[in-house]
Amino acid sequence: MRILLASLNSKYVHTNLALRYLRDTVRPEFPETEIREFTINDRVEKIAGEIYEARAEVIGFSCYIWNLTETLAVIRQLRSVCPDTRFILGGPEVSYDAGAFLKEHPEVDGVVYGEGEVTFLELLRRWRDKLQPDSVLGLAWRERTAEGLTIRLNPPRPLLPLDENTIPYQEKEDFQGRLVYVETTRGCPFNCRYCLSSTISGVRYLDPETLRTILRRLLEYGARTIKFVDRTFNVRKEHAFRILDIVREEAAKYPPEEGIRVHCEIAGELLDEEWVNYLKQYPPGLVQFEVGVQSTYRPTLQIIERTQHFDRWSKYIRELQRLGTVPLHLDLIAGLPEEDWSHFRQSFNDVYQVQPDMLQLGFLKVLKGSGLREKSHEYGLVFSPDPPYTILQTRSMSHEELLKLHRLEDVLDRYYNSGKFREILKKAVPLFPTPFDFYHEMAEYWHRQGWFRQSWSGKALFNKLWEFLEAILLKIEQGIHKLTEQGLRSEESSFLREILRERLRFDYFRWERPSVVPDFLQSPERQLPEDYSARKIRIQGDERWQNRIPQRKQMDRRQWARATAVEYFSQEQWVLFLYQKGRSEAYPIAAPEQGQ
Repeated sequence: MRILLASLNSKYVHTNLALRYLRDTVRPEFPETEIREFTINDRVEKIAGEIYEARAEVIGFSCYIWNLTETLAVIRQLRSVCPDTRFILGGPEVSYDAGAFLKEHPEVDGVVYGEGEVTFLELLRRWRDKLQPDSVLGLAWRERTAEGLTIRLNPPRPLLPLDENTIPYQEKEDFQGRLVYVETTRGCPFNCRYCLSSTISGVRYLDPETLRTILRRLLEYGARTIKFVDRTFNVRKEHAFRILDIVREEAAKYPPEEGIRVHCEIAGELLDEEWVNYLKQYPPGLVQFEVGVQSTYRPTLQIIERTQHFDRWSKYIRELQRLGTVPLHLDLIAGLPEEDWSHFRQSFNDVYQVQPDMLQLGFLKVLKGSGLREKSHEYGLVFSPDPPYTILQTRSMSHEELLKLHRLEDVLDRYYNSGKFREILKKAVPLFPTPFDFYHEMAEYWHRQGWFRQSWSGKALFNKLWEFLEAILLKIEQGIHKLTEQGLRSEESSFLREILRERLRFDYFRWERPSVVPDFLQSPERQLPEDYSARKIRIQGDERWQNRIPQRKQMDRRQWARATAVEYFSQEQWVLFLYQKGRSEAYPIAAPEQGQ
């Protein structure tokens, strides 16, 4: 029996963990089982053509909110030309009310609901033996009777300990440049009403040494970016520490320049001093944390049953920030019940103040089977009827306000989350009452200019930011925009303009090695040293850089010249910029005449 397991991932770099669990579970009995991964951006005709030519008798699709629409389009195209092929679906997007889903989609033969490893294996056995799958737990299917097709919903399958599942990634694959997923737990200790994990109680743990086996394989297969899909990685401290110990031990077998990184989702309220002390000894950049704040507005947190006190645990985030070794992503969700514009503004400002490496702004998805879906009318939740069921408006937040937040999310990603504009944002954001006001005003400026309708290069983003800042400076001069207490209240607007221009020029140099500095970053008022050009050459060629930058010893003079740039900034400060492997480092020189 030929079996094809397929998924439409959101991006090429992503991989599908569920397919690998299924493949490695069924292949010992069904050796003609293979995986095909596509993306939702591929043409339906291309996907359907490749699947058709696989000549599989059973085709299974892994379904989520981001790919269900495209997956069904592929199946509908294949159905008429593959009349004898069985199409079976699984995944969180089809697990809720699987019987109703089959009624709505006659092109689908069955749905594996819940955890599918054992269910899918038993289903294949029944079909191989030409038997009805009436005894297969966790399955919704169509039974052929004299009266026609009848939808049957078998009882659910009990949850198994994680260690009873087959270990995934048994087959060697090339994972270079891909994002690979692993789990060390299933389940979540929290009851968030927007999440499907709230419908399953308890947390199950993978034996850490089993994780070592999986991780070792992935690193051998070329994986360098690995994401743990655990809903709350730090639910049990001892387990999390042991897993991170194993990550450190296995990563230590590879040179640091391999850039191995493990991404974990954690609960901020479970952080404590022991976590901070543990991470003080952890290799820089090896682990990255994503922390779901969602909101800091207490009435909203009570409704979604997300018990947390951001004002208490954010101090641990600040401590980790000071360490500078663990990249931190903090998440907010817009469109939650009872959180209006002003309260969301406060949530945004609360999170921004801790300066995470990324502030990820998402929008509520009103998922099938979630607690918020069941009470959507009570909270006035209006959402898209199609996946991913994105919130459109609430009783407290209008559709127009949510559209403004979508625009804010766009400029936040382009500027703050890109990490390319750190210095200018330190000076520009305080010109406004709060960080939220800065990003909101910039997003609306982009909207008025029509810039969201075009694509822009990285270099163009610097120009667009400067145009916005020039517009704000003009308002300051006209008395329309008042500098806040946080801003540079005593400075003349012309002096302020030069400060902003210089900080933006610094970010421009750090972004890439410029062949030419754009006109808008050059000022006639800029005072340069008389020996500006000669000193740049002298600083760049100083042999003492070998003592400060180890990479210098591996470069000849030409390579060093191509990899560096020197620029002069105010207060007699020169800076050497080093560009390597898509990143840059800045090395300030306070007194260049004295060398490095």
